[in-house]
Amino acid sequence: MRLGLLLGFEDSLATVVELARQAEAAGFGGVHLVEATRSALVPATAVALATERVLVGTYIVNAYARDPWVTALAARDLDEVSGGRLVLGVGTGNRHMNEWYMGSDTARPVAKLRDYVTILRSMTAARAGESVRHDGPVHRTRWRSAFEPVRPSIPVHLSASGPRMVRLAGEVADGVAVGIMTSPHFLSDVVRPNAQAGAMAAGRDPGALAFPIAAQVSVNQDEELARQATRLAICGLFHPVPHPYYESQLRQLGFGEFADAAAALMPAGRTREAMALVPDEVIDTMTITGTPEQCAARVAAYEGLADEIIVLRIAQRGEPAGLAAYEDLWALASIASAG
Repeated sequence: MRLGLLLGFEDSLATVVELARQAEAAGFGGVHLVEATRSALVPATAVALATERVLVGTYIVNAYARDPWVTALAARDLDEVSGGRLVLGVGTGNRHMNEWYMGSDTARPVAKLRDYVTILRSMTAARAGESVRHDGPVHRTRWRSAFEPVRPSIPVHLSASGPRMVRLAGEVADGVAVGIMTSPHFLSDVVRPNAQAGAMAAGRDPGALAFPIAAQVSVNQDEELARQATRLAICGLFHPVPHPYYESQLRQLGFGEFADAAAALMPAGRTREAMALVPDEVIDTMTITGTPEQCAARVAAYEGLADEIIVLRIAQRGEPAGLAAYEDLWALASIASAG
């Protein structure tokens, strides 16, 4: 199991690139770019050019923002730039943001992503002169590859949380890209069996599926400061409206009472009240929080369940400015790799 770093919220591409370099030096195995305040593909290209060893991923590219043909062409180019290091994560994104930012119709997400991933996997693997034909209910393509891909295939991971999308990932994708707020129990007892059942139903090898997860990581030499930062980050998932996927995961794991409270308090700006209600069990099982040593122990709890833990670092109160804020995270990586 490797550690990855999730970037894309930084104030400049120069910072993104420098953090990618430092992550590679600290022993991280992957650097992934989220599509939120920045695009995913342009920063991923910058990271690919600035690094040598780490996998370069998108976590995730928004399928409602671009046609699968354009995404596949960009993926082939980025795989060439990176020397065959790309892992293409794709998903529906946050439906609220899709509506606010793009006015997108987010209907039929399962049918859409079935077509989308099928086209991506076919196009990214197509050899020179090979035709790709797909006529689905949402997406269609007739395309011929003009040149050889860098390698036989690019891993395509489908972002999934709910049971229907998780099963679809098992049916059509190379891996299930699981979002933040994922406990070992949720991964072992809910996500993995469902995805593997989907793979078997489709006649695919369930053992070939990859299971990367993103994780909120709050690391601080002061454990209580780390926990407070996590409480704030969890509540932030409910502002300005509840994030549909992470609210769903909380409810699937039995924290519906807290989800109800946060969904009422956070849009009203009552952050302190919401933070006081975050269950300790949520912090302890669905995040990686504490001192570097404690966080390393939490990372170890996913061994054998996740192929990669992609770290979304939670900012700490009173932390140093700039790149120095990542020192505790590099320390966590060092302890985890030694253990």
